[in-house]
Amino acid sequence: MPASHSELPAFLKTIDTLIAAGNYKEVAETYTAFVTEHPTTSYLASEPIPFKVNAHLSTKYGSSATTTFTLRNTTWTSDVKSALKAGGDAFASLLAKYDAEVAEIAQSVKKVA
Repeated sequence: MPASHSELPAFLKTIDTLIAAGNYKEVAETYTAFVTEHPTTSYLASEPIPFKVNAHLSTKYGSSATTTFTLRNTTWTSDVKSALKAGGDAFASLLAKYDAEVAEIAQSVKKVA
C-alpha cells in the first residue's frame, strides 16, 4: 500500500504567503480550489485561516490592536470563515474592512512594553 501524504501543509504554507502579501482574494480562491479537489479537507483547510489572519494583523499592527479588535468583534473568526466560503470578493472585502479597523485601533492603543 503506497504511503499517503497530505497536501494540507503545502496548502497552508501557500495561504501564509498570500496573507502576508495581502492577497486576500487569492486566499479565498486558493481555498476554494483546494477543497474542490480535496472535499474532505474543508474543515481542516478553513480552521487555521482566521488564526493566520490574526497573526498577520498582529505582526502588522501589534497585538494590542488585534486584541482590542477581537474584543469589539467577538464573531470575527466565524465571519472570516463565512466570507472565505462565499468567495474571493466577499473575503477580500471583509479582510480589507478588518485591516482598516485594526489599523485605526492601532493608532489609538498604547504600545505594550
